[in-house]
This record gives sequence, structure tokens and C-alpha cells, in this order.
Amino acid sequence: MTEIPLDAIGEAAFVTDADFRVVDCNARAIDLFRAPSREALLGLDAADFPNDHDLSAEFPTYLRERLTAVPFVVLENHVKRLDGSTFVSETILHRLADGRVFVTLRDVSVRVESLHRLEEANERLRAAVRDRTEFVSNVSHELRTPLTSMSYALTNMTRGLCGPLPDKAKDYVGRLQVDVKRLLTTVNDILDLRQMENGTLTLRKSCVPLTKLFGEVVDSLSIQAQTKRQTLTLAPAPKEIYAEADRHKIERVCFNILSNAIKYTPEGGAIAVSVTEQDGQALLRVDDNGIGIPPEALPRVSQRYFRVGDQVTGTGLGLSIVREIVTLHGGNLHIESPVPGTDCGTRVTATLPTCPGPLQVIVSGDDDLIAEVTQAAEAVGLSVRVDREAIDVPKGCEGVTPARFLLDGSLPESYLGDLVCQIRGDARLAPTPILILSPGMEPSRRAEYGRMRVEVRPWPLAPDALRTILRD
Repeated sequence: MTEIPLDAIGEAAFVTDADFRVVDCNARAIDLFRAPSREALLGLDAADFPNDHDLSAEFPTYLRERLTAVPFVVLENHVKRLDGSTFVSETILHRLADGRVFVTLRDVSVRVESLHRLEEANERLRAAVRDRTEFVSNVSHELRTPLTSMSYALTNMTRGLCGPLPDKAKDYVGRLQVDVKRLLTTVNDILDLRQMENGTLTLRKSCVPLTKLFGEVVDSLSIQAQTKRQTLTLAPAPKEIYAEADRHKIERVCFNILSNAIKYTPEGGAIAVSVTEQDGQALLRVDDNGIGIPPEALPRVSQRYFRVGDQVTGTGLGLSIVREIVTLHGGNLHIESPVPGTDCGTRVTATLPTCPGPLQVIVSGDDDLIAEVTQAAEAVGLSVRVDREAIDVPKGCEGVTPARFLLDGSLPESYLGDLVCQIRGDARLAPTPILILSPGMEPSRRAEYGRMRVEVRPWPLAPDALRTILRD
């Protein structure tokens, strides 16, 4: 009746006429539909094979219209056998050139059931992960408050608010400060991880001095390095390097990277820290001569909860949090082991896009002062804007946020005083530091400016002294 070798096809196969009436089928179709014979299937309407409860009565009509518009239609649906039982079928209807329709059905009930069970298992797993994360998050919130209080208390003790401390007590307090900060970092890592998973982690960006920030982290961890008799050095930078970043998050990046280096470097080892700039990118780099990372572990070392070795303490979150924070800032994390050019240790490099340093607005009419201050500011990574004839300072600063105003003290006194009053009288600019560079000013006038929170410095200044003032 047909030239198609239906019995050579491994799936249940039918041929229908243009009205979807079955005119032929293979032996597999007889078995699948549990039909007593081939004749029992002839004349059935193939458009009625789909038997899902949510299908409307118009579905056969829709199917006919759809198959007229496209060459074939693929369905996954329930099909009813002749004995009343059903199975899940992957059905393909293909219209032939002569108007007939070729239909194949595959029983995918086992696959669908397996997928359903897998989805149920996945949902149970997701629920377990949510419960675990919620529990850890709640515990972390409970821990952060007392740890923060302990940190403030220890800081006050070191500052002498509780009276002078013996050297041995200072040493113990210093060690406690390191431990408390490490615990706080772990707690914050866990809380940040929760926000990352929820997509709710936000960055509060500002212009961050990276060299200064990393220097503060080096200072805070120096006691921990000294305990292991390690050499911890920060390479001097010719100028400050800035990034538009969340200061607290980048501080955690520096802390986590350096803590790892101290942890994995043996007693008497060396750790080198540097902050450099290359092609518009700041490179925060830590090199150590520690145990290094096995080649097989290197691709996974920044994955969550992954730890190298069997006897290493920690949560396995440090480098994972570092990578995610750096990525959120538009940077990259690169880990090498051994350190290039050596046969041991680890190099961790975090790259961040740089930004111009904080804006210094110079108000002056003196060319020499402008040239010297501009040169000194740019030497330490600061950006400069010059306003030679400032009349309306708030209007001139619309759309910019100055980090400091530098005023020429040789300007007429009435003009200089008016500039200071304009800045201090504007709600947005009032908190901005003001520095007057004056070749000479009467003590009474200097005291008056002091009451307006204006710093007065003698001019001219040595280049090193000027750079130090601007950097601070």
C-alpha cells in the first residue's frame, strides 16, 4: 500500500491520508498501542493521539492547520492506547509531498519520570542549600555585632584609652586584633556570599587610593607575619594609584589574598606586595615563597568551598569571594604557581580598572603656583582643574565633586575671603577641605580662617613637602 519500509523503522510509525486517518503502520506501532492486529489501528485519527487533560477540543483542528503551515510538528504528550492505558510520547508528524502524513511515536515515559524525580531531588537539594545558607547567614549576623564590639574595644586599648599597657599586653592585644579581624572577614565573606547568590550585593564606589589601602592591610597583618618570622614587604610606588571601587570590599580582597599568603608560607618565608599600573589597570599583586598550589588544584582554587590539601583550615571561601568581588568591579583574578621565574610559591594578581585621582581645584592667578601645584598633584596621581577667575564657585563646580580647594593666598583679601564664604555656604561643597597657600598671613587672619576649617600653609613649599600635603 506504501513504498515506505515501515517495519525497518525502530519507532512506532504510521502513515495517514490527508485527513490524518491511519492507512498503514508497522509492527512496533501494534505493540506500542497494544492492538490485537494491524487492522485495529487502521482508520484511527492520528490528530486524536495526543490525550493530555489540558488540551482543548480544538487541538486536532489546530494541529491540522499547523501542519499545513510548516513541514513537521514535534510534540511531547500523553497518548492513549487501545486498552485505555496511557504513555508519554515524543510524537513527530511530517507532511509528505503527496499530502499524506508520516507519524512516529516514541515511548519516553521512563525518561520523563526520571527527569521528574531528578527535578524533585534537585528541589530538595536547593531547599537544603537554602536552609543551610539561611542558618549560616543568621549565625553570621549574630556573630558580627559582638566581633565588631570586640574590635573597637581592642583598638581603644591599643590607643591607651584604658591606660598604658605593658609591652607583653600590647603584643597579646595585637594578636587578638588580628584574630578578630580574621573572624570578621570570614563572617562578612559568608554574608556577602548570601547576597551574591541572591543577586543583591551592591557596591558603594568612591575614588579609592589602592597603594595606601594595601599598605594599611599590610600593617594590620604584620603581627601575624612576625609571629611566623616572615618577611613582609610592600614595594614603594612612585605615585598613588586610584580605582573607582567599594573601599570595604577591596580591603577584603587585599586582606584575603595576603592572609592566604601568610597562611601558606612557612616560618622564615618571604611575602612581597606591590601595587602597580599597566595599560589603565591597577595590579594588586602578592608573591610568596610558600608551599604553592598543585597543578591539578590550580583551576579550582578560587571555587567556593574548595581547599587545597587535607589538613588546611578555613572555609574555602576566601579566594572565591575575592574573584567575585573583583569581577563585580570589572576586573580579573589571576593565580600562578610557582611564581614566574622561580620553582616555588604562589603569585596572586587582582586587576582593577583605574580612575583619575581625587579632583583638586586650584583657584589662582599666579602661573608659578599653578604650575608647581599641578606638577606635584599629578606626580602623586591626583587630577587637577584650574579656575583662574572664580566668581561663582558653586556654579563652577556643578557636575564635579572636588576633593580639595587650593586657594592662592596672594589674591586680594576681600576676594579670598569671599571664595571661602562661597564654599562654606554651599551645602554640597561645605565639607570639602580648603588649603590656602600664602606667602605670608597675619596670625589673626590665620586664626579666623582656622575657625572656618581652612588650613593655611606657607608658600612656596619644597616639592616633597607639597606632594606629602596633597597625598594626605
